Amino acid sequence: MTPAEPDFPALYAHHVATMAARFETALAETDLDGVVIFSGEPRYYPRDDTTAPFRVDPWFTAWLPLTDVPGSALVVNPGRRPLVIYRQDDDFWHAPPDDPEGFWTGHFDIEIAKSGTAARSLLAGLSGRYAAIGAPDGGPASDGFVDHAALLARLDFSRAAKTDYEIACIARANSIAAAGHLAVGAAFSVDASEYSLNRAGPGAAFRAGASEYSLHQTYLGATGQCESELPYASIVAMNAHAAILHYQRLDRAAPAETRSLLIDAGARFKGYAADVSRTWGAPDAGFAELLESMEALQQTLCAEVRAGVDFTDLNERTHELVAGVLSEHGLVNRSADEAHASGITRTFLPHGLGHLLGLQVHDVGGRQSTPTGELRPAPEPHPFLRLTRVLEPGFSLTIEPGLYFIESLLRRLDPELRRMLNFNLVERLLPFGGIRIEDNLVVEPSGARNLTREAFAALGQE
Repeated sequence: MTPAEPDFPALYAHHVATMAARFETALAETDLDGVVIFSGEPRYYPRDDTTAPFRVDPWFTAWLPLTDVPGSALVVNPGRRPLVIYRQDDDFWHAPPDDPEGFWTGHFDIEIAKSGTAARSLLAGLSGRYAAIGAPDGGPASDGFVDHAALLARLDFSRAAKTDYEIACIARANSIAAAGHLAVGAAFSVDASEYSLNRAGPGAAFRAGASEYSLHQTYLGATGQCESELPYASIVAMNAHAAILHYQRLDRAAPAETRSLLIDAGARFKGYAADVSRTWGAPDAGFAELLESMEALQQTLCAEVRAGVDFTDLNERTHELVAGVLSEHGLVNRSADEAHASGITRTFLPHGLGHLLGLQVHDVGGRQSTPTGELRPAPEPHPFLRLTRVLEPGFSLTIEPGLYFIESLLRRLDPELRRMLNFNLVERLLPFGGIRIEDNLVVEPSGARNLTREAFAALGQE
């Protein structure tokens, strides 16, 4: 049964009202009359006359479902209708933005600016204490605005809790990403009937000629998004490359032997991101069983996401479970408790369990402990953990445990920890690289909603 289409106009109306209330409170607490949010400007490559792909300021998109309107601005002040200064240059070098239309337009006053000078003139009449978000440092757009650090701290803290409109956008982004992941799986496995998420079925083989580059192109085609539209550069890592956490290359040639594939790739919808990872492996006895255990581990963690859970505790719980996997599969010659206490799991899982997700892949406010900007740092043993808050309803986050065979970390182990390892097995698994399984969840009053698994299920894949 196909899920009902969200009522985006109604959800958006409530979203704008929520944003207005949050901004009114934050502006009052920082003694500001208003704020101007700039969409941003194209940035030139060093010593060149071409620009990088445009990325809109996330706070602009938090109000407006617009991602390709450089030079525009939004004026927000309490008690007044927000004003959109919509930049639409008369330009024969580049296509200007389309005329403003859609469900968002009824919530704003809109002024069309045909040049940067016209846009600045529309801001010239502002009087009072205004902050600026997204203005180029030292540029003309920043003239006359007061420091906004205190305002941003309050706004960033509040952004962790998503509105229903934002959740619907993240869910749609997951649907787009799921289609891409399924297409890659089908292109990677010879027998589609044997294919399922995170593994190839018994006896299944991988397609000859499949390369990281060709699989990336398959992903782009299935999602209908070009590289500049994706929320981050896709990680398409075959074999030992999967042990490089943010692997950035795309080999054009297929490997001589295909052992595994880790793909970490997302999508965007109205500016909101999905961040999804899946791993497939050949039916090797050691790696296939390890992959099954990590799938079960990841689903156990997803089931433990709920309001009131301290995410640092859930991160530590991850290492307890990973220690169990290492012990169960004979990678260490100690019990799960001993492996966890020793800290050896950090060699196999050096990154954090997850992060906030929204307009940015690593959404803001993940380490804030208060609205005024105080931080709660990551625990000393886990310095790369990006989320240290207690979970609340509406939080959107990733759950992405991993288990990797990283040669550089294995070499650094002190002698006592090295003696805990079954090096024969570790060395046999090094060519597989590693495993990462990542879903996007939203915390609800009781439990959590798994947007990623919903998206795959809607496409006929559990």
